[in-house]
Amino acid sequence: MSSASIASATATNFAADNPSNSLLQLEAFDIPSSRNVHGNAFPLGLRPTASTENPSIEDVTAHIRELADQGIIQSLLNKQPDKRLDGVILFRGLSVTDAAAFSAFTESFKFPKHYQEIGLAGKRSIVAGNVKTANEEPPDVKFYYHTEYGRSADYPDILFFYSEIVPEQGLRSSFSACRSGQTPILSSVELCDRLEKDLPQFYHDLTTKGIIGRQYFPAPNTDEAKTIGWNWKDSYGFDIQPNDSLDVQHSKVASVLASKLQAKAEWQSNGALHVLQTLPAIRRVKSTNKPTFFNGFAGVYGRGRDNGALKPPYRGADGGVHLPTTYGDGSEIPIGYLERLLEIQDEIGFLTPWQPGDVALIDNQTAQHARTPWVGKRSLLVSLWKGHERLGAM
Repeated sequence: MSSASIASATATNFAADNPSNSLLQLEAFDIPSSRNVHGNAFPLGLRPTASTENPSIEDVTAHIRELADQGIIQSLLNKQPDKRLDGVILFRGLSVTDAAAFSAFTESFKFPKHYQEIGLAGKRSIVAGNVKTANEEPPDVKFYYHTEYGRSADYPDILFFYSEIVPEQGLRSSFSACRSGQTPILSSVELCDRLEKDLPQFYHDLTTKGIIGRQYFPAPNTDEAKTIGWNWKDSYGFDIQPNDSLDVQHSKVASVLASKLQAKAEWQSNGALHVLQTLPAIRRVKSTNKPTFFNGFAGVYGRGRDNGALKPPYRGADGGVHLPTTYGDGSEIPIGYLERLLEIQDEIGFLTPWQPGDVALIDNQTAQHARTPWVGKRSLLVSLWKGHERLGAM
């Protein structure tokens, strides 16, 4: 069964099972090259029917609230294994014309609460309501596939991406020749399937040993912090007061790491901080009992490799420090496994064909995303949420 047929069947069943009294009705549309993951379209495209085209944002949010009140949104994501989307819905044509409309759209899904970012290691700015810039690093910087906050014990369950401005030109990358800054996505459930089949020893080691993620945060008020764009005080110093001594600041940061993230602080002689988090690399979706590849260490390796930072002191050509991820017992992850992991991710990835006004709902538990370089002006905004279900252990 093709992905297009699956998408149409999903939307037909969706409409039949969930009649609505609102002025808006949604239907599936074919997304070229979409994938078939466990019998579901990845991603699923939804847009207004021909009879309800060009809805107002008020009609859109009212319809989504109705679906949320009926439990439809929740059932799609985690309550009915035979209907779970296992990753991404691409909404198109819903009159999301600016950041304020995007904020209202995300609120209408009635997810439990906004996700508070702890340990941000990137540049983001608040735009409107719960909406931020996705990342403000230069457009030529590539991001490999990762789970959002996948090396953290505290993570968002749901991501919304809003394509406000689509650039005219993309750049070639190892993701393939891409157009208009397309966002790569993949099913982390499908990725588990491939790893277990292609690299069974690696899959076994990940499930039995887990991983230790390491992250470098420069000291505040240093040239390094200015170059990178963040530091440990900005990322973890929520309780620090102006007159706190350095020892007190360290103590407060370590307390945040231990209590919020179950992470360990290792202070360096140059005043920098290494954050160590021992976590499972593969977790289980409770409602479907499926394993999911929930981490970002492939991207850590890829960016370190690209910047010539695979050996101590792990400082790259980009000026950053790219600390390696190890197995949970401290042993190295073989480079051959890491290279093959990157290849498999590219093999099963999908490039989101953004149009202005598109919104992608990404189930962070079952889908990974990346970033392709681009040329020209681009605006991709993000909203992060806690969901109704947390991941379980393997």
